[in-house]
Amino acid sequence: MPVFNHLDLPIHQVPRIRTRILASHQLDVQETTVWEQWIDEGGYIPLHYHEIEEVIVLMSGEVLLTLDTETTVVRAPATVVVPAQQIHGVRLNGSTTAHLLAFFPSSSPTIFAADGTKRPLPWQDHNSEP
Repeated sequence: MPVFNHLDLPIHQVPRIRTRILASHQLDVQETTVWEQWIDEGGYIPLHYHEIEEVIVLMSGEVLLTLDTETTVVRAPATVVVPAQQIHGVRLNGSTTAHLLAFFPSSSPTIFAADGTKRPLPWQDHNSEP
């Protein structure tokens, strides 16, 4: 049984977000991905979608969550289920860092921009623009 101490896993920093990979194919997980993420002041996750469902668990903080064309405030603690192929994005609301977990029923989820082009994974996305 593999056990991963979170403190032993690296945190990847890019201009908009920090990500720690808790479970994925990189850790020999076969069917699930879990990302731990922090969004600091000025940070965001640009509009995008996945071909699979995503479950976002907001552990602390407050975000503006956009699903298609509707934006709503989500305050921790909260869980959001994003259906497959639904365009969504997240922006920090306020100045307190948001801490979230993102779960996918795949060991290697793909990210697509709203126009259908493939986006980089969070830790590979060094572009500060959406």
